[in-house]
Amino acid sequence: MQKILIILEEDLFLGNVINEKLRNEGYQTLLFGNASVALEQMEAFEPDLIILDMDLRTANPFKILGEKTKKSKISNIPTIIISSYGDVEEIKKVLDLGVKDYIVKSQFSADELVSKIKIFLGSGSKSSPGSPTLEGKKVMWVEDDQFLSDLIARKLGQKKCKLLFTRTGEEALQILEKDKPDIILLDLLLPGISGFEVLATIKKNELLKNIPVIILSNFTQNNEIERTRTMGADRFLTKATVILDDIVKEMQEVLAEKKVK
Repeated sequence: MQKILIILEEDLFLGNVINEKLRNEGYQTLLFGNASVALEQMEAFEPDLIILDMDLRTANPFKILGEKTKKSKISNIPTIIISSYGDVEEIKKVLDLGVKDYIVKSQFSADELVSKIKIFLGSGSKSSPGSPTLEGKKVMWVEDDQFLSDLIARKLGQKKCKLLFTRTGEEALQILEKDKPDIILLDLLLPGISGFEVLATIKKNELLKNIPVIILSNFTQNNEIERTRTMGADRFLTKATVILDDIVKEMQEVLAEKKVK
């Protein structure tokens, strides 16, 4: 039985939710509320994966992660961070310390956490059973970062998608006047009109409003995330923490949800 160590001090309700969910999924868990001896617990429990909260009273989470990298017995144990903030600098710092994934509490989903864990521990697939194929799907990708655009273009090309790529919100709206994609990936910070304006325009249009929209941005403030949800976005993914396979998985899940509805 695979073992998961949960180090969480402040939010006991969240800790219990995670603990119960993982036990129901068949994992052996240890929910530990004293981060001052976190490293000792890692070595004693020998978990297959660690979930570490950034909101700690008794220890500095960055110090814990730094010390973990120096201990050969536990250095390679995958770690998932849970944080209240989603600050870009914090994300970069923990990723440099070997963290595998980063979850913002306002975006927390127990099912998503389990899916990530199954991927890291090799006990699940990256796509949910029954997820629709992306082959032949028309995907609009609104992004002004050329490097990132090249990466996603290659990835979606492998999935045999038809890609409608635009660098600005204005270009995206012009294309939408003539073509209707199956799903839209939308950055918020764009030259010219913003992603917020693009999203608002889409949701006000009777012909476009039902197209699923996934936000992919480095805006990580809770109010910005909530704003996009209120406006009708289906997902909010943080660029600094997401990988291409995650984007594909989220697209499949959103299309499956829309199909059910």
